[in-house]
Amino acid sequence: MTDSPVSTGNRPAARRPIWIAVAVVLVGLILWGWRGRSNRATDASITLVTSDRDDLACASEQSFGRYRCEFRAPGVAWPNPPAPADRLAPYYTVDQKLYVIPGLFEQPPLAARYTAEEPHKLPRQQRPRFAATCHLEVVGQVRNLQTRWVKNGDWGRQEEAPVAIASGCHIP
Repeated sequence: MTDSPVSTGNRPAARRPIWIAVAVVLVGLILWGWRGRSNRATDASITLVTSDRDDLACASEQSFGRYRCEFRAPGVAWPNPPAPADRLAPYYTVDQKLYVIPGLFEQPPLAARYTAEEPHKLPRQQRPRFAATCHLEVVGQVRNLQTRWVKNGDWGRQEEAPVAIASGCHIP
């Protein structure tokens, strides 16, 4: 006897655990991917002073497409510096979440605010703090980042921060 009804009947049952495992893995991958996408875009209120445009900087060897920090290491500029619209800089939201954002002050409402305040040449501590609400699309994570919060200030280390592209900014 080459094939008995007992052995043929057991073949599908023997394969069932494999198919169940494959289905569980696929569902897990789909859910994991959905979870990642849900955190990739958000609206955030960013706390600013107009002097941040010139004061804030970061240092990192990492680049994200055309976006990169002004410095490759603290105080060491790139030989071909990024354009202002492509220059990453660190910013905090009002709820203290750090983002690294390229060209934030290129957004029309922030550029207008800077243009209106700059002729007064007020020192940083006398400039009014404001919040800009922007749509942020996370495009990556920068690791081992150095940040500078004042033009001639010290550099501080950040373990990692999301890199986000801002759009639709407005100042409430």
